[in-house]
Amino acid sequence: MKYLTFAFLILLPFVARCQKHTLLGLQVAKDELKTALNNKKDRQVIVDKIIGDKQTAIAVAEAILFRIYGKEQIINERPYEVYFIDGYWVLNGTLPEKMLGGGFLIIFSAKDGRVVRLTHYK
Repeated sequence: MKYLTFAFLILLPFVARCQKHTLLGLQVAKDELKTALNNKKDRQVIVDKIIGDKQTAIAVAEAILFRIYGKEQIINERPYEVYFIDGYWVLNGTLPEKMLGGGFLIIFSAKDGRVVRLTHYK
């Protein structure tokens, strides 16, 4: 009996991964989007800031910047300058001293993540 219990405990994680999940589908996603865009009064944002700390701001910025400018390019601009000013995250890439060129600049709202400025200086 104890071997059966031991085998069950070992196999339980594998059985859990094999369970089917119910997918809602594309039409439900479209309906949810339409409802969200048309119903401005029913915003379900519970916190006052979606992006509330420096680490999250960097993660959001990198997700956007890596896709546009390339991961290697942006990583080479570390360490970043990161400032929280009047409800907005302002992030700049840095370059080694005496290196010619420019870094990225991204500014987005801490409240909803909306990007208000995105550029890469030459």
